[in-house]
Amino acid sequence: MTTERAPESYLRLMPKVELHCHLEGSVPAATAVALARRNGTELPTMDPDTLYRFDDLEGFLDIYRAVSRAMVSAADFATVTYDSLVDAARTSNLRYREMAFNPTNHPGVPLADMLTGISEGIQSAERDCGVVGRIIVAFNREQPPELATELVRMVADADSPHVLGVGLDHNELSGPPQLFVDAYAIARAAGLARTAHAGERGNVAEVADTIGLLDVDRIDHGYAVLQSADLIRQSIDRGLHYAACWSTSAFHERGGQVSSPIAAMAAAGLDVSVSSDDPPFFATDIGSEYVQAGESIGWDRVQARQQVLRTAAATFLPPAERAALCARLAAEFDAYDET
Repeated sequence: MTTERAPESYLRLMPKVELHCHLEGSVPAATAVALARRNGTELPTMDPDTLYRFDDLEGFLDIYRAVSRAMVSAADFATVTYDSLVDAARTSNLRYREMAFNPTNHPGVPLADMLTGISEGIQSAERDCGVVGRIIVAFNREQPPELATELVRMVADADSPHVLGVGLDHNELSGPPQLFVDAYAIARAAGLARTAHAGERGNVAEVADTIGLLDVDRIDHGYAVLQSADLIRQSIDRGLHYAACWSTSAFHERGGQVSSPIAAMAAAGLDVSVSSDDPPFFATDIGSEYVQAGESIGWDRVQARQQVLRTAAATFLPPAERAALCARLAAEFDAYDET
């Protein structure tokens, strides 16, 4: 293999894994508009070309909630899941994705219907494109923590074959980690893996509390960890993985900057991966995220391959399935590198 920097074509076409993608945030605009029309719900606009335009995180969340309200049946969830996975597989050679979704953002839709629809979409996408999907059930931190406690009990009882764990998302300025200690304790007792958004908007104390109080296995975003050498060392010692996102981390830099803290996180020795977060909202896809990261950090082909395999090793899959995924990816890289 060459030690030169991996070209854009290699980074886009190589097999990929991502751990941080929101189902409701990955709905193609045309799919969202079609669902809204079918179900009689309102979106900020019915023009798919302008639907995902916003100026700040609050504006993004307003659209995100509207898209969520357009999903009202098991069939809707199956459609959204399938379209999201197949689009990523075809454009970016995605091979595995862990998707978070927020059941409480879909009032009136039974959890069983949501899980049934998502599972159907996952199975259909794997059959048609070979891409594997799994689910993280996420708590909306803007809502009362009692809802999270109730939800995690329902998830544990549902015992869905595609659910791997729980997460915590939405606006970090609401719902600090300490409000969700009970929900995370229930999840841990039920054998569910645990992740949470923290430090996306610069609060290093939130990262520390998320690690210490919620006993997470993974952090989503986590950029504020760079403010604390002690927290970096603690994360490395614990083997804590950071599922970061290039485009959305740069979005928080404002001013049209395209920088991202991911390179600094990797340089600090943190176990960090690249994901797409809410791809159509930010006019990106997982292929573009890997291209931006690889070109900015300067991966050669070996480093790009190692990045994907490290990400696969950080999945919430059971050990045997995780090992099988890593072996499958290694074989695909071998075949790809020979072309």
